[in-house]
Amino acid sequence: MSFPLKILTHQILGAIGKKTFHYPFGIYVYLTFSCNLRCSYCDGGTGQKFPEMEKSELSSKEWENIFRKMVRHSDVLMLSGGEPLLHKEFSEIVRCARKVGFTFISLNTNGLLLTPQIAASVDAIIISLDSLDREKSDRIWNRQGATEKVLETIQKIAPMGHPSLMINSVILPENIKDVSKVLEFCGKNNIAFSAGPALLKTKLHPSLKGNTDYHNLIDQILEAKKKGKRVAATIDYLKGLKREAKFDCQPVLVWRIYPNGDIVFPCSRLNKTIGNALEWPDPIDAFRKHCDGNFFQLDCKESCPLSCYMDVSFMIKRPLSLIREGLFRIKTFSSGHRMMY
Repeated sequence: MSFPLKILTHQILGAIGKKTFHYPFGIYVYLTFSCNLRCSYCDGGTGQKFPEMEKSELSSKEWENIFRKMVRHSDVLMLSGGEPLLHKEFSEIVRCARKVGFTFISLNTNGLLLTPQIAASVDAIIISLDSLDREKSDRIWNRQGATEKVLETIQKIAPMGHPSLMINSVILPENIKDVSKVLEFCGKNNIAFSAGPALLKTKLHPSLKGNTDYHNLIDQILEAKKKGKRVAATIDYLKGLKREAKFDCQPVLVWRIYPNGDIVFPCSRLNKTIGNALEWPDPIDAFRKHCDGNFFQLDCKESCPLSCYMDVSFMIKRPLSLIREGLFRIKTFSSGHRMMY
């Protein structure tokens, strides 16, 4: 099914109050939970940091097996972690994904192990950067010298033109002004920008609730978005962050697979799974068995303000917003970059 037809299908289902695990927009894979940073805000959803969430890791051949099943439902693959570049067969996994038919592959990384050769093998890269202040950022990440290395990597990758580059910042009480400067840095260098608040499990960080500086930062990001800057978020999502909006979550618009092949359901923040993708001829069968038929209703009451859940769920309910953001993403993922220091 084409991407526009998937959008239309989900909008129709949403209009009649139904949700479905069919027709995912993309496949999100956690290659490993291991990481070479120990970020202060790291939280896998249950209060554990990702490196503490021990899972066995699959080989490239096992991932190829899973990819053949998944690509029938979406040809968009998102590789993440932990730090995905710590997987010893990362490059071979990308080759397997291309071989079975994934046409768009993105990489979510902290950038410490990223090389131009690895970057050239994917279509989009999201690099974490929470502050331009080397000392402060190193403290947040708990690794001395890490920020300087990441900035050097960004300087190498940004001018390549392909892949597209996006910088993502996590908003903490202590780095609100720093995220503002990262936003300005991205604007000056024509790099796409995204940001979201730190969570404690599924809830907004308590120190951000009612925080005037936090609200002012969201207003700044909103203004940049309205001016046509490369901010990867809908206006609805940014407004929702400020008012801590409740939303009708559709968590399986993107399917998620853990490092050992387990299929996540309903969402990663609840850290629940419904069986291993290696064991099912088609993931749809696993969803069908555990979700009581083709349709499911989810009312978890969490409304966690993560863009991968909140923003996507908003877009499905607001067709004009979806069209605007879709055009923005097309432009974002086809544009080159020129560094301006």
